[in-house]
Amino acid sequence: MAGRYKIIRFVIIFIFLTMITGAASAATITVDDDREANYANIQDAIDNANSGDIILVNPGTYRENVNVNKPLTIISRSENPNDTVVQAGKNSHVFHITSDNVTVIGFKITGTHGPTKAGIYLDGVEKCTIANNILSKNEDGIGLVSSSNNTLINNNINSNSFEGIDLERSSNNELSNNTISSNIWNGIFLEASNNNRFSNNIINSNHLNGISFINSNNSKINNNTINSNGQNGIFLDISNNNTLNDNFLLNNSKGIRADYTENHIYDNHINDREVPGIPFVNTLITTIILGICCMFIRKKQK
Repeated sequence: MAGRYKIIRFVIIFIFLTMITGAASAATITVDDDREANYANIQDAIDNANSGDIILVNPGTYRENVNVNKPLTIISRSENPNDTVVQAGKNSHVFHITSDNVTVIGFKITGTHGPTKAGIYLDGVEKCTIANNILSKNEDGIGLVSSSNNTLINNNINSNSFEGIDLERSSNNELSNNTISSNIWNGIFLEASNNNRFSNNIINSNHLNGISFINSNNSKINNNTINSNGQNGIFLDISNNNTLNDNFLLNNSKGIRADYTENHIYDNHINDREVPGIPFVNTLITTIILGICCMFIRKKQK
């Protein structure tokens, strides 16, 4: 496990350094909420940045809703999400991203309310990277609408009021090495979203499904651990030509459920919570019925 996180950290740092060296004219802008820096809040830094700049955010709590409308790298200086918190200041997305080529790394993102509002909301964008963030106690953790070719890696998405990750009309995205847990609806929900890839995610203890597909095709789901979700580990509804292989589906009500679908499902390890062949799950009812049966048998014997 330690080796896995070293690799992930190396990948994140490599992406960051590549962006720095690849843009010789990029400036680094600093943000600090209580010490000397270029700006005291993230939105002011964004408004005054040029495309390709790097915004480096010092530890602190930033109560604001951030609109990102140009290609930028926004990263916490400490690389520790727990000490660099962005908390919603009003009922809107915490990070609303409307530009391609945006990177957000290393924040705890929390506090948004209202229907369809998300901690991070990718709105019609491509080639964005969301990495090493904690998204907790929002409506949706991460939302993608009409957004493609984005990477979500090594995020912890938990305790949100609706979906952990919500994809609508969003294709060709890569979701890997995320932990998605204890969300009130689904861990990951897809609607009309095709050709996405899900690998090495841990998806557990969500109240509905681990991953839920509606009218979503041609995705690859492999090497995920999906356990202890309230309904299905993976639910496919009117969704075809998806490939599900080498997933561990443990202690869900049902491992995989596929309605009106044709998919490629093989080499998964499934251990459902439901125990077939036991007609009564209520102990009291079972005891009463067994007692009645015993009384009937005794009368017959007399």
